[in-house]
Amino acid sequence: MNYSNGIKADVHLTLVQHNTSYYLDYDQEIVEKLNQPMVYVKVSHPIGWERIYPIFQQNAMIYDDYSTYMKMHGCACCSLTSILAAMRRSKSRFMPQDTIVEAEKNLLPRWEYDKNYDRPVEKQMPVTLYGICQILQKEAISCKYVASFQRKEAMEILDRHLRSGNPVIFELSRIRYKGNIPVSINDRKYAGSYHTMIMLGYDKEGKVIITDSAQREWAGSWQRLKRADLSDLMNYMFPQKNTESTPCYFHKRKNTGGFLLVHVWDRIENIIQKKIGNSSALP
Repeated sequence: MNYSNGIKADVHLTLVQHNTSYYLDYDQEIVEKLNQPMVYVKVSHPIGWERIYPIFQQNAMIYDDYSTYMKMHGCACCSLTSILAAMRRSKSRFMPQDTIVEAEKNLLPRWEYDKNYDRPVEKQMPVTLYGICQILQKEAISCKYVASFQRKEAMEILDRHLRSGNPVIFELSRIRYKGNIPVSINDRKYAGSYHTMIMLGYDKEGKVIITDSAQREWAGSWQRLKRADLSDLMNYMFPQKNTESTPCYFHKRKNTGGFLLVHVWDRIENIIQKKIGNSSALP
C-alpha cells in the first residue's frame, strides 16, 4: 500500500525485521536533510508497503494565517498532520493549517473548536492527545490513548509497540522525573513547557527515532528527526491525572498527558501472520 500520492521523499527509513522485532535502518547521509522547515520521511515495510510522513518545523512561518499559532502552539498539530498524511491518501499533502480548518473543524465537537479558535491567538491552545485520538478514530485509523500509566509498565508497553514497527504520539514536559519523583522542574531538553512528538521506532543501535517540530541546539543537524533513549524520554513523560476529563484542547496540566499508540501496520501484520500460519515462514 502506497499513500505517497506522487510525493518524493527527502529521507528514507526502512523497517528491518530481526527475529520478532523491527528496527529502522537508514543511511547517515539523511542528516544533511534534517535541518529544514519541512522534510518528507518515507518509512518502508519489508513486504513493500510504505508511509510518507511530512515532518514540520513549527516556527517556519509557512502556514498562512496560522503561522503565528503554529509558532506558539503548533507541536500537536504538526504531529497529527504527520500521521494523517501518512495514513490517508486524501490528506497526503496536508499542511498543519489544513488539519486545523478541515480535520479539527469537522471531526471535533464544533463548540470546542469555536471556543478555542475564537480566542486571541496567544490564548488559543493545542489539540490534546485525547483530541488527536478522536480525529484518528473518526478517520478509521486504529489507535489507543493511554492516559494514565505507571512508568515501568509504560516502558514495557512502549517498547513492545515500537518493536512492532508502529509509531507513538506522546507528550512530555520540562519537568524531569526519576522514577515517579520530579528531580528538576525546568529542564528544557525536550520541551519549553509541554511538547508533542512522534516516536517512529527504534534504530539498529536501540535509539528511538522521534519527529520534532522544534529546534534544539543539543541535537546539531538532527532537527526534524532526533535520536533518544526511550528511558530518557520516559523521564519527561507524565500521566493524565484527571482521567475523567476529556478536553479536545489543552486546558490544565492535570487534564493532559499520557501517550497514543497508533497502529500503522496492523493489516500488514495480519497478512504476515496468516502466511506464517499457512507456510511456517515469512514470504
